[in-house]
Amino acid sequence: MQVLFLALDASRKRAVLEESAEAVSNGARVMVVVGKKRSWARAQFAPGVVVTTLAALEARHLPRRMEHAVLYRAPRATARAVGRGPLRGGARRALKSYERGVAGKLHRKVFVPLHRRLWPDARARMVRAAFEARGGLDLVVVSDALSVPRAVQLLDAWAGDEAAPRVCYGLDYDAPRTLSSR
Repeated sequence: MQVLFLALDASRKRAVLEESAEAVSNGARVMVVVGKKRSWARAQFAPGVVVTTLAALEARHLPRRMEHAVLYRAPRATARAVGRGPLRGGARRALKSYERGVAGKLHRKVFVPLHRRLWPDARARMVRAAFEARGGLDLVVVSDALSVPRAVQLLDAWAGDEAAPRVCYGLDYDAPRTLSSR
C-alpha cells in the first residue's frame, strides 16, 4: 500500500506523525507533503517516511529543471570560475544581486505563470510519479483544512484515471474499496 499525507498547514502535526508511523509499521510506503519544511523541522518522523514539499515535487518537472539550470546553475558556475582570488568578493556580491534581482523576478513573474499555464497538471503528475514505480498511489490522507483545496486539485487532475486513490481525513476513516462500490 502506498499512502500520501497532505499536511500543508502543519496544524495536526501529532496526528500526522502518529498515523504515518502506523502506516509504515503496517508495511505501507508513506510520503508526507508539507507546506514548509521549516515548520516541521523539530518533528521526528518514523524511519521510512519520506517528507517533501509541493515545490520540491514540482521542481522535478523537466521544464522547471531546465529553467533552474539556465537561471541559477550556469550563473553560479560562472561566478565560481571567475570569482577566484581578489575577484571572489565581487563575484559573490554580483551573483547574490543577480539571483535576487534578476533570476528571482524572472522565475516568479515569467516562468512560474508560464509553467502553470502550459502544464496545469504538472504538480499532480509529479506527485503521482513518486508512486508509479511501485504500482501507484492507494490512499490520500488530507490532514488539515489547508490541504483540502490542494487535494481537490490533485483529484481533479486524476479524475479520468481508473486507479484513482481513496481519500480520507485520517487512517481511522479509511474504508477500502470493494467491487460493489466502484
